Amino acid sequence: MLLSIAGTIPIGMFGLGILLLARDATGSLAEAGRILGAFSLANAFGSVAQGRLMDRLGQGLVLRAIAACHVPALIALVLAAHEHAAGWLLAAIAVCGGSTVPQLPAPMRSLWGMLADSDEQRETAYAMVAIAFEISVVTAPAIVALIVAIASPAAAVLIAATLGASAAFAFSLTPASRRWRGTRHEVGWLGPLAAPGMRTVCGVLLTFGIAFGVVQVAVPAFTLDRGSASAGGVLLACLSLGSLIGGVVYGSRDWPGTLPPRLAGVMLGLGAGYTLLALPSGYLSLAMLLVVAGTLLAPASVICSTLLDDVAPTGTVTEAYAVMVTAIVAGIAAGQALGGSIVESASYDAAVLVAGGVAACGAIVVGVWRRTLRAATATAAGLTDLRADPSHDR
Repeated sequence: MLLSIAGTIPIGMFGLGILLLARDATGSLAEAGRILGAFSLANAFGSVAQGRLMDRLGQGLVLRAIAACHVPALIALVLAAHEHAAGWLLAAIAVCGGSTVPQLPAPMRSLWGMLADSDEQRETAYAMVAIAFEISVVTAPAIVALIVAIASPAAAVLIAATLGASAAFAFSLTPASRRWRGTRHEVGWLGPLAAPGMRTVCGVLLTFGIAFGVVQVAVPAFTLDRGSASAGGVLLACLSLGSLIGGVVYGSRDWPGTLPPRLAGVMLGLGAGYTLLALPSGYLSLAMLLVVAGTLLAPASVICSTLLDDVAPTGTVTEAYAVMVTAIVAGIAAGQALGGSIVESASYDAAVLVAGGVAACGAIVVGVWRRTLRAATATAAGLTDLRADPSHDR
């Protein structure tokens, strides 16, 4: 678990670190957003490829090979940024770095299917994984802010790359990871996305990611306009802190109703929370509203993860979780590029209003394709070996 946390922290660090690195190199926040978007999009598709390979070849071989390529790619990105290389070249190198980010959350989640003895233990383990992930995300922007204040964005990027690769190597050598083997299965080139319910969940997560990506660029722009680069990391940590609080509260009790309407309500609430970010004029008020908006981030991802246990085809446990993360990260990549363009051509206020509207579209996706989630739940009623949360339909 500790290695999984260590491997997750860099994912949160790269967002702000690469944004600031690219902005210093190009002088343009819009260009920096596109470079960060290229990194994040490559990370998204790379995670799916890693998940599919792990289901077939095991975790150790894949993680070690990816980790060996990751650090050199990020060193190349830092050197190119130092030489003020063209934006297209920085984006191309960022693709190499993003595609080789070691993906530890997915294999960690897969291991619990082998380590836990009952559905109740598995449910508790998944809750621990979710909370650990939120702790990692909370600390990452603050770590970047501290490194940038002491050293530079380049140092933050290199430290993140080293931490991620080291954690992946160590994780691949643990006895549980070495024992784990995937289940033989036949799925087409679409993988888990062949299931309609899986596509619906990913559609919601895509809007979730786009909205978050816009905010992830808009908030640093808010602080840069006021003369502070490091304050952006602190404010983004407030958003993650709210997510941690929301995850603990959501997981501490049973909630009425079924999952689809609950997910729609959470996405509407998230849209409203992002919209309210247009109101503040100072750091303190914005920090408070970011915490409030953040309380709905973890519940949204937990609900989608619970639905994922029902809609994913048999034998695709690692790849399906990677696809879920990919939908979020691909959305974040698009949102980062969109957010940079909106901030530069319009304003911070316009960016967060767009983020609110996109998040609310997630509720529309649930409403239009809700039947696929119902059908998936009914179909999966007998597949107890695939279910991580037996209380999903309470």
